Amino acid sequence: MQNLKKDILKSFIPRAVLLPLNEKAKRSLPNEKIISIKNLPFKIGRESRLGKNERGFFIKFRVLTGESDSKNDIYLIDNEELLQISKEHFEISFNDDNQYVLRDRGSSNGTTLNGNTIGGERQISEDILKDGDIVQVGSESSEYKFQFLTLEI
Repeated sequence: MQNLKKDILKSFIPRAVLLPLNEKAKRSLPNEKIISIKNLPFKIGRESRLGKNERGFFIKFRVLTGESDSKNDIYLIDNEELLQISKEHFEISFNDDNQYVLRDRGSSNGTTLNGNTIGGERQISEDILKDGDIVQVGSESSEYKFQFLTLEI
């Protein structure tokens, strides 16, 4: 019975989260307060369906036909003039040593992990991701800052 309850809890509780650390990061999440990571690999990129009218920015409706092969698990909003977030920016996965890995997917500006930039200029690169690490989506000057927290039971 205890194992059954643990399995049920695991189905609701994410493996890890990305917690936004500032207003810019909070505003990049369309309808969420945190990024819940339930399945790996977990892919993150920029929302490319932004439109603008007299009332401001809006997200265009996404139409899914049949089976969809989405390129990202979550789409962040980056409406700055100089974009920091690429359409297919980074992913979080697990390696053979049971460690989390942050992999830049060939983004333009790279991904900054604890002050060290990985990837960028369309180069694919990765590094070990640990509980409490700070992830900046984009260059070192990017304000899209998140903290990686593991929640495994």
